[in-house]
Amino acid sequence: MSAQSAVSMGAAAGIYRELAWTRMKRGRLLWVCASLLALPVVGTALLVIFGHWGRTLFDEVAEIYFRFLLPFVPALLASPIVSEELDQKTFTFVFARPAPRSALVLGKLAAVVGPTLGMAVTSVALTWALAMIRFPQDYAETAGHLVRAEIATVVGVFAYAGIATLFGSWFVRHPFVAVLGYLLLVEAGLGSAPIVLNLLAMSWHLRNLAQLALPTGSLTLDVPALVSAAVPLVLGSVGIGLACMSVADAEYHGKD
Repeated sequence: MSAQSAVSMGAAAGIYRELAWTRMKRGRLLWVCASLLALPVVGTALLVIFGHWGRTLFDEVAEIYFRFLLPFVPALLASPIVSEELDQKTFTFVFARPAPRSALVLGKLAAVVGPTLGMAVTSVALTWALAMIRFPQDYAETAGHLVRAEIATVVGVFAYAGIATLFGSWFVRHPFVAVLGYLLLVEAGLGSAPIVLNLLAMSWHLRNLAQLALPTGSLTLDVPALVSAAVPLVLGSVGIGLACMSVADAEYHGKD
């Protein structure tokens, strides 16, 4: 019975993923996000031309990723994936036969996270490659730093997509506005504060994981990298789980 459920869950999620990916490719939002992630690469190239280079340049540009792009891009793509289904009550008609409703969340989330990860990881790698191009020996010296930054990028995309999906299940009418409020108040506000409250922000943990400069203050704690990796992963997973519960609960409400 459990094996049959697992197969049906996987098959249903795969169908949702394919449908969502086809729709994303035909729309403009994916290409807008790709353009946003290309901006740091172009900016880094220009800065190198004008005499900036090395790890200092990479870290300065990486701040743009972890403060703005990594929170914003997944939120832009993931916030409507559940809200549009709940708002229009279309999720019950996608399959001719009953399917696990959490498959809708997992499948559509996979369609968002996969391309976003590819774009973000590539963008960070290109930025690093350009920043180190003036002195080739810097590639070997900063390779470990790049690995940390890429790990933080992967964790960040997953976590912010999960949180955006949750807010989309809570605020059906204006999901992105709700996510944006969270990003401004918690991630941008607390994440940049030189107090212990910054530990509540995933952006702080991701910058810590990526070995970037952090706000200094007497109450700021020294947090291990593994903890900073675990916090966003747990929060993102909780967000996805609660979003799945919202869709499952909506099934029983039917049409109002």
